[in-house]
Amino acid sequence: MLTDVPARTDTAAREGGAARADAWAAPGVAARAGRAGRATGRLRRALRREPGPVRGAGLAAVVPVRGGIPYGVRLALLFVLALSTVVVHLNQAPPLRDAEELIGDLRAGGVTKVVYDASWPAYGTLTWSHGPLSWSQARFDQPGDVWDPESTRLVPEALERRQEAFLARVRAAAGPEVEIVRAGGGRGPMGMSAVSPAYGRWWEPFAPVAVAAELLAWLLMLTRRDHRHAGRPAWFWLFLTGGSFLYVLLEPYPLRRGPYEPLPVRHRLDGTSGFVIAATVAFALGLAAA
Repeated sequence: MLTDVPARTDTAAREGGAARADAWAAPGVAARAGRAGRATGRLRRALRREPGPVRGAGLAAVVPVRGGIPYGVRLALLFVLALSTVVVHLNQAPPLRDAEELIGDLRAGGVTKVVYDASWPAYGTLTWSHGPLSWSQARFDQPGDVWDPESTRLVPEALERRQEAFLARVRAAAGPEVEIVRAGGGRGPMGMSAVSPAYGRWWEPFAPVAVAAELLAWLLMLTRRDHRHAGRPAWFWLFLTGGSFLYVLLEPYPLRRGPYEPLPVRHRLDGTSGFVIAATVAFALGLAAA
């Protein structure tokens, strides 16, 4: 009987030790399960293209292309928007000169194209080109007889008489190689142009293509949620200063990177940062044009 006591004691000791070992191991198992759950959550957020907290500088977010624009379409859209930006910024506000200087430039043979609005000289512009991206614009000098002093309405007969008298001098001084173009078909009820007149000065058929590309970029920016570099409010301000081609170049992944290539996680610009950048760009462009 005495020999049974140590046996029972050894068995109880072993059972107690096993219970303590399980108790010690439980926190480690729970910690590993928690880490696995957090990693799974990060992966799901990346696949859903939703922003979430990510730890570690070496982690990368995979940007899938479900519902994305084909690479070739983005490349063509980028080309049109970049060309549109260059044309607008270089031709939007040509240096102002007297209209009489156009006659002298024509006689000297330095003019390739003359573009006048259908409503000039009542309002609108008269511009002439020295090259594809080199233009001059006549100063606005509105004659008094093209408006009715009582009704303040435009007098078409007086406008046509003034315009034809000046254009007759232009045609007499211009050589056969000079192109004379009448613009103004896209003007609204208040004499405002529906699109930038810079397109008509460069190549008028390009205007609808540029407008369609700009509208498509705006639609993409307003409807997509997978922006990486800046949020929608920031892109809104950047678009107002010609940032549409940057959007097509960078979002939702840079064109130089593959659609399934892991991309480093980066901080997105918010609306305030986008406004500051857009205001700085607008100020710099104003100084350059002055």
